[in-house]
Amino acid sequence: MHRHYLATKPTTFFTILLLFVVVACSNASAPTVAPVASVNTPPASATPSITQTFTAVPTGTPTNTPTPTITPSPTPTPTATAVPLTVGNHLRSQQTSDPVPNGNAACGFVDLFDFPIDPPDAANVSRGGGDFGVFRSRFDKFHAGEDWGGPNNRPNLGTPVYSIGHGLVTYAQPLGWGRDKGVVIVEHTFANGRTVLSFYGHLAPDSVVLTPGTCVQRGQLVGLIGQPRGFPHLHFEVRTQAPYQTLTGYWPEDPRTQGWLWPSQEIWTARVAAVPGVAWARPFSDRGTQAIGQLDADSYLLLESKQLHRLNMSNGRSNPIDFGREEIDAALHQTTSQLLVLAERNNDLLAAYSWPDLIQQWEIDLPINSPPTLLPLPDGNFLALTRNNMTAVSATGNILWTEALNSPLLDWQITNDALYLTTDGNNGRLWRVQSNQAEVIVELSGKIALRGGGLWLYHREGLYQINIGDQTSVNLVTILPTGTLNRGALLPLPDGSLLLAHADPADRRLLQFGADGSLLWERSYRAEISGNVTLHLVDGRPYLAASGVGGSSGFLTVYTIEQSQNRLTAVFAGGSRTPASNDMWVTAAADNQLLINVGGGPLALFQPVIHEQ
Repeated sequence: MHRHYLATKPTTFFTILLLFVVVACSNASAPTVAPVASVNTPPASATPSITQTFTAVPTGTPTNTPTPTITPSPTPTPTATAVPLTVGNHLRSQQTSDPVPNGNAACGFVDLFDFPIDPPDAANVSRGGGDFGVFRSRFDKFHAGEDWGGPNNRPNLGTPVYSIGHGLVTYAQPLGWGRDKGVVIVEHTFANGRTVLSFYGHLAPDSVVLTPGTCVQRGQLVGLIGQPRGFPHLHFEVRTQAPYQTLTGYWPEDPRTQGWLWPSQEIWTARVAAVPGVAWARPFSDRGTQAIGQLDADSYLLLESKQLHRLNMSNGRSNPIDFGREEIDAALHQTTSQLLVLAERNNDLLAAYSWPDLIQQWEIDLPINSPPTLLPLPDGNFLALTRNNMTAVSATGNILWTEALNSPLLDWQITNDALYLTTDGNNGRLWRVQSNQAEVIVELSGKIALRGGGLWLYHREGLYQINIGDQTSVNLVTILPTGTLNRGALLPLPDGSLLLAHADPADRRLLQFGADGSLLWERSYRAEISGNVTLHLVDGRPYLAASGVGGSSGFLTVYTIEQSQNRLTAVFAGGSRTPASNDMWVTAAADNQLLINVGGGPLALFQPVIHEQ
């Protein structure tokens, strides 16, 4: 299994979980470390610079591994700037509709929400979205809304304010807040019967011309920012109570407990929920949300607020799993019947539980001094890695061996026979790890993917095929302009070819290589797409996910890749006014779906819907 994260993989994970089948422990033995193979590369001017010396610290008798040989490929270096892809984004036209009054909604149902300032995305607004629920000592209360300014480089006073969605005006008074000026309240009804209220405060009195009982459409003017007692700004709320009352804008306790909602989060959640193919979307809950893995067809495991949660895949609700510990510091991978939890005591306490009854099976202290990453081994044992070493642990809690590593984990893949991993930095290498041995098979590092008979290895300056068998060989497929790995990705395709996303100072491009290493297709996406990218396969079709942070907003967009049309088409778009770039990820779920976490924004279950253009 390969994990797909949008954010750059951290060198150490503070939250990691491993579920795996309990198997009988094999006899503990020290790992055997193979002599590092030298890679004979073409001249340095044409190929990546690769470290060629390494002194291993064996913990047992080394095994002899044949020295890999490298075969230069005739594939030409990609052009400095590739032919651009066509990038289409027709999502908004698929989401929006005119309001149609009906017996359940006098002003029509909500199609989606836009922002009240500079709609639809508030792209040019730096202030707004981040101060909901903040305690302010001068009032000795919590802020029940968000304070919004105008677009950048413009005065706030007189800025137009717009309705976030179709709805019914329930309150409109030019001096609804007295000295703090005008107030408008609008009720919005969703197709499922849910209703919420949007509240617009500190409006200029003469701009409040709406009247209660009238309908407004998304994007219709509700007023202009006026001059309250303090500085001019919009006080914006979303709530579920008091359609005819202004209240005060502050509350003596957490406003979420009394019917207020985080306004910007509600806007983005409604927008994501309106994307064709989204089964459900739920508002942001906490930073540090990690995808653990699919537990069964109906549930998924997440790590939220340093606790393990079971996510109901039918509706997006989650419930914590109680381990009787204040926090769980690490978790990562699963199979069926045993759950490993790394918890408290300086991150070195590892406990195993049976599943689903959560009866503790054993508990050990790992010989580590920093939070580890837990990875599965093919026979049911597992590996705990830190920057400095890796430790193999059996399914019954016995430490099998510990080996010096000296570099942080970069990437990994598992086969039926071995775990393959690469380490990052100056000491980066490709390792083959089994329960009884760990060996460096080539002094080369990068992101890796499985291929028939071996691996693809994407180095920042080239793409390699590594054949693994009785004799390991390394084939340089193509030389690439020096790029940035965390902005690149690779994806094996069902026909044996490889799709590669590569970013360098001159270009950002997609390349497809045949199983024999030949370059089949190449196009640039630099002009249209920014941020970090990952590649995903859903029902045999490749997708590109791009995420990033710009100004006060974050974004995560998923595109279908249509090589025959030289086109990328957006099929999902999410965002946040309180972005967390390290929490943006996309991972595969059951039934050809993607679980998508917009860092600092909604979590959604999505099945891509392809619209032929």
